[in-house]
Amino acid sequence: MSAYKWAILLLVTVALLASACTVASAQSTGGVVKISSPPKNGNAGPTERVSGKAQLSKGYSLWIVPYDPTAGKYYPEAPSVTVGSDASWSSRLSVGTIFGVGKTFQIYAVVADQSASTALSSYAAQRTAITKLPSGAQAADAVTVKRVAADVTGAPAASPSAVPRTASTAGSSATAGASSSTTNVAQASAAASSSNPLPGFEAVYALGALAAVFLALRVTRRG
Repeated sequence: MSAYKWAILLLVTVALLASACTVASAQSTGGVVKISSPPKNGNAGPTERVSGKAQLSKGYSLWIVPYDPTAGKYYPEAPSVTVGSDASWSSRLSVGTIFGVGKTFQIYAVVADQSASTALSSYAAQRTAITKLPSGAQAADAVTVKRVAADVTGAPAASPSAVPRTASTAGSSATAGASSSTTNVAQASAAASSSNPLPGFEAVYALGALAAVFLALRVTRRG
């Protein structure tokens, strides 16, 4: 077998393996999500627009959850986010008086299976802060932002009924269990450092393109 044939077979094999690994990774984590707005280390007002790209596994939902690293608590908000056919999504984050002006906090994009989605919906309805995400939910991406007085995107101020939990209400979640938030922050921060909206897929396409080039060279030489 010629060197060109070996090269083509090798590239096709690598491309197939990379594609399989990407699909398996997405399924094991519930999907691939990227927050594009607000930007990392940007500003966020009391009712800020959060948007990005996502590719979810079947049976999983996307939730946007603010997190207070000082208190070690998440503040689930309902409803879950709808992902469009073009993989884009957008949601309005309402932090109300949870974070004072000048406070630094994280915005998490969380993928959750049906059981975890039910739990998050219940926590949101009760305006309960939690110290760990429910089983079946995983942080897929996160950005760190600084709370400012006015909405950066010019969103209307939240009505009193839409304002989430106050600090006193959040304190009622002491029974939520020991916190695993430090590990989640590290995982989400690593995901946020990538500029690729859907990590892994471009590598597959690039390998496929290289295989096509080698195939074209082979056909040209044979001709």
